[in-house]
Amino acid sequence: MSYQPIDHDDDTRRLNSFDDSDSTKGSRSRTRPKYGFTAPRLHSLISVAAGTVMCLFGYEQGVFGGIIVGQEFQEYFHHPSPSLTGFVTSVYDLGCFAGALLTLVVGEWLGRKRMLIIFTIIMTSGIMLQTGAHSMNHLLLGRFIAGIGNGGNTATAPVWHVETSHQDAKGKAVVKEMVVNVMGFVISNIITLAFSRITTESQWRFPLGIQLIFIVIILVLVPILPESPRWLLARGRDAEAKTVLASLSEHDVEGDFKGIRDSVRQEMAVQASWSQIFRGGPATRRLLLGMLLQVCQQLTGINVLCYYLPLVLHKSVGLPELASHILSTGIAVLYMFATAASLFFIERLGRRPLLMSMAAAMAISFLGIAISTEISHDNGHHIPGIVATVFITFYFLAFGFGWVAVPWLYPAEINSLSMRTKGAALATACDWLFNYVVVQTTPIGIHYLHWGLYLLYAVLNASFVPIIYYLVVETAGKSLEQIDQWFAANTGWLVHKAGNTAFAVANGAATLANGALGHDEMRQGNEHESMVKAYEQQQRRSYDTDMRPIDENDFALDEEEEDDSFQYHESLDVE
Repeated sequence: MSYQPIDHDDDTRRLNSFDDSDSTKGSRSRTRPKYGFTAPRLHSLISVAAGTVMCLFGYEQGVFGGIIVGQEFQEYFHHPSPSLTGFVTSVYDLGCFAGALLTLVVGEWLGRKRMLIIFTIIMTSGIMLQTGAHSMNHLLLGRFIAGIGNGGNTATAPVWHVETSHQDAKGKAVVKEMVVNVMGFVISNIITLAFSRITTESQWRFPLGIQLIFIVIILVLVPILPESPRWLLARGRDAEAKTVLASLSEHDVEGDFKGIRDSVRQEMAVQASWSQIFRGGPATRRLLLGMLLQVCQQLTGINVLCYYLPLVLHKSVGLPELASHILSTGIAVLYMFATAASLFFIERLGRRPLLMSMAAAMAISFLGIAISTEISHDNGHHIPGIVATVFITFYFLAFGFGWVAVPWLYPAEINSLSMRTKGAALATACDWLFNYVVVQTTPIGIHYLHWGLYLLYAVLNASFVPIIYYLVVETAGKSLEQIDQWFAANTGWLVHKAGNTAFAVANGAATLANGALGHDEMRQGNEHESMVKAYEQQQRRSYDTDMRPIDENDFALDEEEEDDSFQYHESLDVE
């Protein structure tokens, strides 16, 4: 469907027919929808619905690692081999990969709410197949179908959450969702611990079936909550979009509505094609940077431990099954606190320092795990096993503090407006694909490589430090427009000499200024105020899909027409 803007004449007359004091009240009284909730309550319910999706994602990451070490599961499925154990666990990630790609194809057509409802129903059928499985084939099919649902949901829920949030609440939304994701991981460890001593099939069927509680919450809340106003505007449903904005705000929505409408109009006008994205140049570079961090996140080895933490503690460290479950739960709780702590430092410390320092810490952790598990394997002493557990805990703290959120946030920041949707979807698909590779190979690595598997991940984490130092662009403290301009002025791949710079504009020319200049700093002093004014003027400049500036003279006629249109509306109001 093509974009159909609302009538400008009616909009202008309506804006000029109310003064500032009456506009807010009038706008709300005319457009307040019948949702039955106040704006703050609506935001809370949207957060609960989107958070439940991410919590279910985290639960699935931890639950299977907890049940595959159980004696009842092993006996029921005839003690599956390490390769089969890896496949039945990782086939879920193949489903998630398929779901993420499917979202890329039908997501914009169906909309955020319908996508969540449909993929949740798909996930429900997969969960029920797993819970009632009577053979390994049923279990494999159920996990793949559930993965399709989860892949679609996790690609949709964060977008819906962000697009219905207040502007000042969007920046930390990804981190909050990842905290909830880790909370699901904690819940899965608690549930599998509680059922680990049961000697019936409930030992593994109940932890799988309890996921239906999450499903009920999603299916009850999503239908009664508003659709994304950005998606409604993109489909030409302007009046409905304005109604949704009014329901989500306690203030006048005219300014917000116009801003979002103009942004959507611009986004649809400059959407990049697949050929443009992959033809090389700055656009391709930005796309690859977002994909790179998602791949690196998986190769840090997080899902070696998330999916198989009880198995690692039982097989590699040598702890009893019950002790493995107890320690897994305690480590998961610490992991959640570390993720929550990153909320306060992700903007202060910057992306590059946080990623590099935590990658180095994770490399040391895996090196300690490798050495201590080898010593424990040789002589059977308990002290090396305790040391290995300490290093595993240290790894989770480092990952939660630095790597759990940034790779999910970075693709949305680094890609230009014309390719942001495609760039984020491809980065998510990369995450699921390499998630599958890691999860599939872990049981085989534990069985055949022993401590060598952990040494491999120590080397990989150490290699990420120079990769980030030389290639990854700092985005903290920069607006999306500043990032666009940074890439327009810096075409080289190596960024280590300009890694932590902010783009400043003076007299229409782009200059690089040392240090990250936030908006508050630029407002201090007359010199900073002039820089802000110059920067605001620069925002009117347009860029093509490869971030090359387009001459403003090309649009001189359009600006003239806008001025004439404004004068015409003004004369109507005077008359």
